[in-house]
Amino acid sequence: MIIEKRMNLWDNYGKIVITTNGFVKSNGCCVMGRGCAKEAVTRYPGIDKRLGELIKTYGNHVHILGRQDDGRFLITFPVKPDVVINDGTNVVAHMRNKFKIGATVPGWAAKATLEIITNSCWELRILIMNGFAEPPIHMPRPGCGAGELKWNQVKPIIENILGQYEIVVCHK
Repeated sequence: MIIEKRMNLWDNYGKIVITTNGFVKSNGCCVMGRGCAKEAVTRYPGIDKRLGELIKTYGNHVHILGRQDDGRFLITFPVKPDVVINDGTNVVAHMRNKFKIGATVPGWAAKATLEIITNSCWELRILIMNGFAEPPIHMPRPGCGAGELKWNQVKPIIENILGQYEIVVCHK
């Protein structure tokens, strides 16, 4: 069941989903510059490098980062691609004027996509079904912050794919 709670994601010490993009910098680090990803890299220095390695090796997928020193168990959840070609609609508002139409845009500057969120939900479901990520699992509203999607677009996807599991969607 999907439970919506007004709470800070980091008030939980169980399993936490971190929404991410698939862009890896030349230094090997995944860009984790906004939202819960930024909070994660601030709390756990080096996690951006670890995620970058996983993305380079296995692709832009749900990845288990595992239990951290403070007891939290982290799971990444892509909502954005590695790169997009700017079509005039797929770049976040505050970055639109930085890239010309037709330019290759890094995933961190792209809007989140329902397709990537759907894929991430299925991948998380597989991890749950195989015992690698037992509920309850806490997550933000995927793609609804820096990804610029609306919760009423994303919620039905999460309910349809993950609704039989205890997923706590945290929002402020």
